[in-house]
Amino acid sequence: MNPLAPLPPELGPHAEIAPNVILGYRYPGCRNPTRIGSHARIHSGTVIYADTVIGDRFSCGHNVTIRAECEIGDRVVILHGCTLEGRLVIGKGVKIMAHVYLPSRTVIGSMVFIGPGTTFLNARLPMREAGVKGPTIGNHVVIGGGVTLCPGIKIGDNAFIGAGSTVVKDVPANTLAYGTPARYRPLPANLGRRNDPQQIFCGLDLWDNRPADQNWRDEEFPGREEWLAEQ
Repeated sequence: MNPLAPLPPELGPHAEIAPNVILGYRYPGCRNPTRIGSHARIHSGTVIYADTVIGDRFSCGHNVTIRAECEIGDRVVILHGCTLEGRLVIGKGVKIMAHVYLPSRTVIGSMVFIGPGTTFLNARLPMREAGVKGPTIGNHVVIGGGVTLCPGIKIGDNAFIGAGSTVVKDVPANTLAYGTPARYRPLPANLGRRNDPQQIFCGLDLWDNRPADQNWRDEEFPGREEWLAEQ
């Protein structure tokens, strides 16, 4: 067997895999194939390493790199040109827009939006201090485009990070952070208290006019009971 040939992936039913996609990219010491749940949609140019596990209804744009030992939940969307450096965790219903960089040792909760061009960092003194730790993001967080998140910070549930901000310290739950370096204030009422599941799970895709799947209404996700009570 060619030692550089990808490990054959384990795919759930109804997968749509475009040409020029590599699933199960081998690296020294890899052990398990890429595992991806049902109804995956993966566009050309994407490379997903071995030892990564992805849930159901995963959607991936062009030229995305997902390295080894990532754990990615159900109904995650990752758009074009993103890089996930491996050994990170992403919850359910996370939307990652184009050209986002996520380093290893990053943890992202569920129902999170990450705007385009956002950069997460995991080394406070790269090449001068041992060890890395990426940001930890709570549930229902919104991160605007062009944001920089510094190593090891924690962002609490329902926080909202304004576009272009540089976040250098922890952001409490229900807080608006904005500016460089970011300043904090209580989350204004007009920004809401959590992300709308209909936007997270059924957001419009200009290039896909198929009817949106509605099975998410019967699934568990953070804030579901509160959302049902409001319907």
